[in-house]
Amino acid sequence: MTDTDSANSISVRPVSPADEELLLNIYKSSRGDDLRGLGWDEDRIGQFLGMQYEAQHHFHESEYQRANDEIILLAGEPAGRLIVERREFEIRCLDMALLPEHRNNGIGAFLIRQLQEEARRENKPLRLQVIRFGRAVNLFERAGFVRTSETGTHFQMEWTPRQVAEARP
Repeated sequence: MTDTDSANSISVRPVSPADEELLLNIYKSSRGDDLRGLGWDEDRIGQFLGMQYEAQHHFHESEYQRANDEIILLAGEPAGRLIVERREFEIRCLDMALLPEHRNNGIGAFLIRQLQEEARRENKPLRLQVIRFGRAVNLFERAGFVRTSETGTHFQMEWTPRQVAEARP
């Protein structure tokens, strides 16, 4: 997919109550590889991810009340989910997940570039948290994010307009 194709076919729309099953499917499809590596069976993984989804939902409701929760669309069809909270001093990408059939074709990179452009216009850092062993770490590093801290399970990453200006010759 080229940037022109992406720009013409990728859009977002607000999440609605009718999206609940879709959101759970997106969540489950983007997680669980680590559990499979531990030998968990699919039923157990599904139950565990269902509980994690509910916990994340309640956490976001209480901690990120101003977040924009959106369905990512490709040519009008659901392809994933994007949750972003725009704060006074930062833009925070809380979650971006794509359904398996839409991964590795430029959608995530396109959306990150859009958020970087917004951060550049607003002169704010763009921050996110990513699972340490997730496939998205390389995407964010290629996009110029740097690791600012880490836990046993996650990296905190940041991109700032200043980093881009300093990197230019």
